[in-house]
Amino acid sequence: MTSGQREQPRWLNRVYARVIYPIFDPRSYGQFSDRLHRYQRVEGLSLEANRELQWQALTRLLAHAYDSSPFYRQRFDQAGVRPSAIASSADLTKIPPLTRDDLRNHLAEIQSRRYRPEELVRSATGGTTDTPVPLLRDPECVREKVAVQWQFNSWAGLFPGDKVFYLWGARFDLPQNPSWRYRLYDRHLMRRVWAPTSDLSEEVLESYRQALNQLRPRIIYAYPRALALFCEFLRACGCPYVRPKAAICTAELLFPEQRQVIEAILGCPVFDHYGTRDFGMPAAECEEHRGLHLNPSVAYFEYLPIPDAEVEGLHEIVVTDLLNYGMPMIRYQVNDCAVVDSETCPCGRGFPLIKGLVGRTSDLFRLADGTVVMGGSLLSRAIGQACRTLKKIQIIQETFTEFRFRFVPGEGFAEEDLKLLQKRLDEYFGVQLQWKFEKVEDIERERSGKTRLCISRVTNPLVC
Repeated sequence: MTSGQREQPRWLNRVYARVIYPIFDPRSYGQFSDRLHRYQRVEGLSLEANRELQWQALTRLLAHAYDSSPFYRQRFDQAGVRPSAIASSADLTKIPPLTRDDLRNHLAEIQSRRYRPEELVRSATGGTTDTPVPLLRDPECVREKVAVQWQFNSWAGLFPGDKVFYLWGARFDLPQNPSWRYRLYDRHLMRRVWAPTSDLSEEVLESYRQALNQLRPRIIYAYPRALALFCEFLRACGCPYVRPKAAICTAELLFPEQRQVIEAILGCPVFDHYGTRDFGMPAAECEEHRGLHLNPSVAYFEYLPIPDAEVEGLHEIVVTDLLNYGMPMIRYQVNDCAVVDSETCPCGRGFPLIKGLVGRTSDLFRLADGTVVMGGSLLSRAIGQACRTLKKIQIIQETFTEFRFRFVPGEGFAEEDLKLLQKRLDEYFGVQLQWKFEKVEDIERERSGKTRLCISRVTNPLVC
């Protein structure tokens, strides 16, 4: 599919965008169609025009943060900076970066005083580069981020109302005994099926093959490691399976060999999306597959050179979220790295390119009975909810039954917290394992730029 042959929504997609989504989920889809059209219009602007609009959005956010957030007023004053005096990217670097420790320790002060606490939507950062910390978003921000994600979805040929098979999350994230109303809503109205990745035994994967065939989705939306593993199962089982129009991979790095496996077995293109719980979905791959396009309306990216990196041209990403006025995130250290690309894309969109990402990597954990546990899902869905007093973590699987849990203690940590953590781990894995907890000063990024949070010494498929 070339830039001149982009797929367009059908009548059913328009009904979902204008009527069904806003009625049944107004918190996420209020004025959804108008928001989506606005983001689609900026695609046609030149890169220079988009950069100008981005800078205007940045200066508005800086002024808002200084006027309404005690944390940022103090931070700007201490740095001797006034928002009105910031006229270039060099001026912006005078503001110290925002860290996860700042979010942990100063959440109430970072919050904008223009919003009542009960107005803000609570969330948490992801658990794939660090232990999660709380986040707050204003209601408009939530709706804007949903529209941005659907803009990127449309590049892969996914439109509102299309059937989607989600290879995503952990089993206990979903209702254990859903009512018939919920099943009717989720499966037949929202037209989606959820396939948790907390454990992926052959029995589970076979049930997912059957669910895939029954749904016949237009798109598979998945963690790349989980989808590559599922594809390997589909190839080995010898049973028929439905092939979607495309696959969207996000939440962790998509490696070239994983893309090759997925495309070969599903017979469809793979689209890489860069998204985090910290600030949503700021970048995605278009149909040309030349890199990730950053939507300048969503975030302002800074690229800080990393000396002595193994990857040439590697930069640390520092992000300013341009949409979240409820809890401004200015120059946030997201703990990912990128190789910047100065080339333009044949698709014609006026969005800059990121050549490649380096950052969150998590191996698969293989147990003695053949069950595979996704490291990324384990971190974000299980451990993160039990590790509020740990700053950083790393899990190393030494054998099928022996694991080493390295951690950096945070404020308020007590040895009793490890008992709760081990209970959570036992519940998640469902089998008796041996855990050795090791307190360390820091868990550093490797020279390659990667932060390896889950490492397996047991042979794993499709692990980089």
